[in-house]
Amino acid sequence: MDTRKLTVGFVSLALLAGAGAWAFAQPGQPPQPAGQAQPKGEEKEGDEEEVITLDKAPEAVRAAAIKLVGDAKNITKVIKEEDDEDVVQYEIEYNEGAVKCAAIFSAAGDLMETEKATTEAKLPAAAMAALKKDYPKATFANPFVVTKMFYEVEIVIDGKKHEVKVDASGNIEDESKGDDDHAKGEDHKKGEKHEGKKGEKEEDDDND
Repeated sequence: MDTRKLTVGFVSLALLAGAGAWAFAQPGQPPQPAGQAQPKGEEKEGDEEEVITLDKAPEAVRAAAIKLVGDAKNITKVIKEEDDEDVVQYEIEYNEGAVKCAAIFSAAGDLMETEKATTEAKLPAAAMAALKKDYPKATFANPFVVTKMFYEVEIVIDGKKHEVKVDASGNIEDESKGDDDHAKGEDHKKGEKHEGKKGEKEEDDDND
């Protein structure tokens, strides 16, 4: 089979506007209506954020953002994000009617993630049951539906095929369980983390 590339996305529910991650309010804090929350992407260690005006974003980002939101007047905030590997992304916060939303674009203007406020009543029953089970003393607020965009690519190394996921900024996720170091993507950040866990396991096996 020839190498293929498919644009795919997945939807997850994020509380407290955590992009791709579950968060919850501390006990005793009253829930806030989802429509009044400001979306905010998950801040990772080493990330730098800078609030800018839309005109300071790259032209490709401005064009893509306006195409998505319909009118620049709907945009309420623009955040330039740069990680410790100098990868730059732009988060655009905007209103869709009375609903708070956000979108993350690569520096080239590719849409990477969208967030849209929802209500607790619209969360899947299984999702709420799991949250209440893991956080029995917590209150929950500000749920967002998060959709992430990435590419799924089949690669062949030494005759072995497996799939990797890569987003528009070049972040790679390799879910292969093979032993080939190259297949694990040792040259990229997530690959290094994966290989580190493997090394820890091997060390444990040696100790046994």
